[in-house]
Amino acid sequence: MGKVRPTYVKRIARQIMAEYEQLVTDNFEENKKLLNEIFKGKSKRLRNKVAGYLVRLVKLGREEYVIPTAEERRSEEEYEKEIRKYEEEAGQAEITEEIREEAMEEDFEDEESEEEGEEQEA
Repeated sequence: MGKVRPTYVKRIARQIMAEYEQLVTDNFEENKKLLNEIFKGKSKRLRNKVAGYLVRLVKLGREEYVIPTAEERRSEEEYEKEIRKYEEEAGQAEITEEIREEAMEEDFEDEESEEEGEEQEA
């Protein structure tokens, strides 16, 4: 069973994937060499953790883990705003007295027919 990676390792790996996507591979040794050039003197342990997580990201699929661009985020926000707008409009629908009366009459008719059915069975 594998170890849980800290958030900072995942964050660093995702940033590197976004910036150096063409250079990152599914080979651990090649990723270590790339990180040596990027980190320049940082800890060996951190380099190895990030290189291992990069391998995992590449194997799972590059497109899934790319950081969304500002345009993609903006379009998602606009979509959410439209949904909220329609939900608010739907929540503000007015129920008139006629509709309430019809609904009450239907409820009473259903109850009366159920009571008649029970009396006939007995």
